[in-house]
Amino acid sequence: MVGSWAARLKGLAFGEDDRELDLSDERKSISSETTFLEDTDDRATLRSALRELAADVGDTLHKHAVGARTIHVKVRYSDFTTITRQIRLEEPLTDTQAIYRMACFLLARDKLVKRPLRLIGIGASTLVPQHTLRQLLLPW
Repeated sequence: MVGSWAARLKGLAFGEDDRELDLSDERKSISSETTFLEDTDDRATLRSALRELAADVGDTLHKHAVGARTIHVKVRYSDFTTITRQIRLEEPLTDTQAIYRMACFLLARDKLVKRPLRLIGIGASTLVPQHTLRQLLLPW
């Protein structure tokens, strides 16, 4: 199926790779998720979980001095079907409450809590360094 590339693919599958490792610590995304002990569609439980996840993501954004232009949510149902939805923003988010509100918006907009959830998560990507963030927020 892959023709002459088969030997190379087999080698990569067995860990044979002479390319240099990229050990840069630049983050591409930040996320946090939780798996429930029992599947749930209880709104209070889900809101509480989302608040904790948003706080975790917000704290990590602050720690790395970045803002996020993309926020995504992830849900997994009992049959392991996993759905993610995201939104790209003009203004980067750094605030925990704003991240929480955006995650709630995505869940509601796409009606993701159709049945009990096994897992819920929040992620942030398209990260913007804080010095760039300040420039974006300065009035001209």
